[in-house]
Amino acid sequence: MKHRILAAVAAFAVATGTGAAANAQTEKHLTPTLTVTGEASLTRAPDRADVTFRIETTNDQAATATSDNAAIADALGTKLAPLGIPAAAITTTGYGLTYTPRPPKPDPASTQRYGFTVERTIDVAVSKVNAAGAVVDAGVAAGVTGVNGVTFSLHDRGPAQRSAQAAALADAVAQAHALAAAAKVRLVRILAISPSGGVAQPLTLGAPRVMMSAAVPTTIDAGDLTVRAAVTVRYEIAP
Repeated sequence: MKHRILAAVAAFAVATGTGAAANAQTEKHLTPTLTVTGEASLTRAPDRADVTFRIETTNDQAATATSDNAAIADALGTKLAPLGIPAAAITTTGYGLTYTPRPPKPDPASTQRYGFTVERTIDVAVSKVNAAGAVVDAGVAAGVTGVNGVTFSLHDRGPAQRSAQAAALADAVAQAHALAAAAKVRLVRILAISPSGGVAQPLTLGAPRVMMSAAVPTTIDAGDLTVRAAVTVRYEIAP
C-alpha cells in the first residue's frame, strides 16, 4: 500500500511539473501585440429626401371615412405628378381604422373626434433634394392632415463608407507608428483589421401639423450629412 501511495504522489508531481513547463513554454511564445483604433468623419451633401405625410379622416360611417381618406391619397398622387414624382416613389407605410363612440354628453371643450377615424401615413421618396419643399406644398394642396417630417439621406452610402473607413485606417496606422516609436518597439506585421461605422446618419427635420395651404412656397435647407467610421488594427510587435 505504501508503494502505491508513493507512486501516486510521484505521478502527480510529474504531471504538475509537465503542466507548469507547458504553461511556461506557452507564455514564452506569446506574440506581443499593439492594438489601436483610428477614427474619421467626413461630410457629404444628401442626394435623397423622404417626406412623410399623415392623412386623417373621420365620419360616423366607416365607408365614408375610408373613402374620404382614399380620395385625399389619390389627390396627393395627382399633385405630385407634375413634380416628376412617380407612383412607385409614393408608399403607404401605415394604415388604421378606429372607432370612438360619442358619449351622451360630449365635452364642448374637447377636441376628441367621434365615430370612425382612418389614419394613413404616406412616404414620398424625392430624388431631387431641393424639391422637398415643393413636395410638402403639393401635399398641403392635396388636403393632407399633416407633415410628419422630412428626412435627408444618401441614396448610395457605399462610396462615403469606404472613404471614411480609409481615413480611419490611415489614422490607426499613424497612431501605431507613433506609439511604437515612443515605446521603442518595432511594428512587425498587421495581424487583424476590424472596420466599423461608416454610415451616414440621416438628417430628420420635424414638421408642424399642417392645417391650411401656405401662401409662401416652402423651402427646406438640407444641410450636410456626417459620415463616421472607426477601424481597429492589431499589430505584432518586437523589440
